[in-house]
Amino acid sequence: MLRSDNHEIDPRFARGIEEVRRRFFSRDPGQWAPFSDPLLRHLVDDRQRHIPRADRLDNYSNGPALLRQLRDLDRIPLDTASVPAHEDPLLRLTAALSKNWEDPSSVENVIGSPSDPAIYGTMAGVMANPNLLYSEYAELAVDLEAAIVRMMASLIGYDPQQATGIFTGGGTFCNLYGYLLGIRKSLPNARKLGIGSDGDYRIVNSIGGHYSNITNLSLLGVDSRKTIRIRITDNNEMDIADLERQMRACFQLGCVVPVIMLTMGTTDTFGVDRVKPVVDLRDRLCAEYAIKVKPHIHVDSAVGWPIAFFIDYDFDANPLRINHATVPSLLRYARHFAELRYADSFTIDFHKWGYVPYTSSLVMIRDRRDLDALAHDFENFSYFEQGMQSETHLHSTIECSRSATGVFGAYTALTQIGIEGYRTLIANCLQNANYFRYELAKRPGVKTVAPGNFGPSVGFRLYNPEIVHDPEGEFEKELRFTEDSAWEERLRRNSAYHRSAFQSRGKKGLYTNWVDFIAHTNYDGLGRFRRIPGEKAVFMNPLTTYRQIDEFIPQLHGPVRSGRDSTPDGG
Repeated sequence: MLRSDNHEIDPRFARGIEEVRRRFFSRDPGQWAPFSDPLLRHLVDDRQRHIPRADRLDNYSNGPALLRQLRDLDRIPLDTASVPAHEDPLLRLTAALSKNWEDPSSVENVIGSPSDPAIYGTMAGVMANPNLLYSEYAELAVDLEAAIVRMMASLIGYDPQQATGIFTGGGTFCNLYGYLLGIRKSLPNARKLGIGSDGDYRIVNSIGGHYSNITNLSLLGVDSRKTIRIRITDNNEMDIADLERQMRACFQLGCVVPVIMLTMGTTDTFGVDRVKPVVDLRDRLCAEYAIKVKPHIHVDSAVGWPIAFFIDYDFDANPLRINHATVPSLLRYARHFAELRYADSFTIDFHKWGYVPYTSSLVMIRDRRDLDALAHDFENFSYFEQGMQSETHLHSTIECSRSATGVFGAYTALTQIGIEGYRTLIANCLQNANYFRYELAKRPGVKTVAPGNFGPSVGFRLYNPEIVHDPEGEFEKELRFTEDSAWEERLRRNSAYHRSAFQSRGKKGLYTNWVDFIAHTNYDGLGRFRRIPGEKAVFMNPLTTYRQIDEFIPQLHGPVRSGRDSTPDGG
């Protein structure tokens, strides 16, 4: 059991995070001039009142009437505007009452409040308005993109001169590039003749991965029956033994495996797949079965990539004074993320834990020559001057327009906040998450899922403490998947209690989220399993403190009043 003083925030660390908040998250017009604009000032002032979400509309001047006006609006005005845009009441309402990620209680998902420098940089990108597709349409914005690619390559251990990368419109597109790279390398006829023209194949990903792992394959026209979903462990990490079994079966049948999709930082419980063991397994099996083109290993690290800032951190000296509850797990994660350098490609979402506005995503590719497999014929690009076509990734990109706003936002955040600033932000989030786990463990009727994960995402199950006195034992019974009606009723009853508590509690202290797949049962003899629902809080908000957690914990079970059960502990 962790001692409470392990969670104490060191005064030096407290000063560091307060300085980061002051400089990069204060919306101070004295530091960042755009925040003096009347519309932006209105937005900032309204959000900094931190009114609970359910009360925001009623507390906004004439809010309900303006909302009705907005929802009835269906015509473009005939006349030009007679008032400046910053006085437009619907624009002011919509901006102020969009989701407030600056509220310290906002911990619903893998999203953080964008930083002041990233907002500033994004504004510069919007005004510059380059299209990264083609150098003549972008000019120096292309060089800025290349500079960030080199920065990220250096951070995780790629060769900056050999690696490349493409900014694109979200992590889903990054993962789509990962799939395409593998498919086009292993199935070269797919570009012109379609997937399947090179023979049988199987795409490999994890049951615990993001849903885009499946939706992307549908977009690509991949037969869903040709997707192998690898089992996951109790911590939602890919089961390496099952991966080996599946790959052997494919290779023995002469079936091509173009792509293995890993995840480093699952959305709900921060499961982290190891890269080096998968690379070693792939290389060993390819040598054994004489596979000429190795499966492409892409890592969806859209959520977890900022852990890479700690790869070279001196954990012994611990200069930031990160607390004792957080250092061991952060050290373990840093060692795991050091393995990103072995991946063929990986995903970065700056708009998640990088504190950059939507959207700012980068797919990193270890060997720039891999993009040759995506290239289309020059004759298809008659819109562009032939001598300049090779100056960007024109022939290999999915998009015909690539905004540079994400580039400008990421550049400004990275260069202003710096590695030490990011380390402070990430450590603060992890300290909050660990303190939340510690407080949950002290409460009756609570089971934290994936207990080996110590990332920013905390998933948990609630049980009625009047009838379930051992939540650990109750959870173990839920994991024993059977077709028995008593087992079904146990899972239904417990889930209904938690759902009722979640709904009746409302948004107090922390704004958490309900998810239908917070854990999974054991596998039966046919490999089937059941998803177990629960609740999650994701601590990526730089403004969240222990105070919000302390306000939330006493409200955990809400005003639920369940009838008594005749079978204590579920029988």
